Amino acid sequence: MVDSDRHMDGVYRLTRNENFREHLMAQGIDENKAQEVDQLRPLLKINIEGNDVTISTEMESGSTTSILKLDEEVEEMIALDMTIKSKSTMEDNRLKIHSEGPNGEVGIRIFEFSETGMIMTLYSDDPDVPEAKRFYERI
Repeated sequence: MVDSDRHMDGVYRLTRNENFREHLMAQGIDENKAQEVDQLRPLLKINIEGNDVTISTEMESGSTTSILKLDEEVEEMIALDMTIKSKSTMEDNRLKIHSEGPNGEVGIRIFEFSETGMIMTLYSDDPDVPEAKRFYERI
């Protein structure tokens, strides 16, 4: 494991969102559900060993775990009980996950790590879906 991997490993608590509710609604999520999800403050546990990337999301209602392989496409189960195809890459302090949904929609998650936390930026290939940011503190 290289130093940047150790820098990314850890437990992170969501502290705030920017445009996350709007991002979800633009993707067709019901406004009430989007508001509910926007208010959640999950914990993310990230572990990187070699080419294996494990991201566990823990919430009061349960947890999900994504197991990714760097530079390989894998099937990933996400929190909405949806299976997507994802490929992850890593460069310096950034983990990028490029995903394709069951209807061909494309999304990108970029995790940018620092010593004190992480920012996850969410993008869509649909120009009507706004960029969203989720801010996490390292705990």
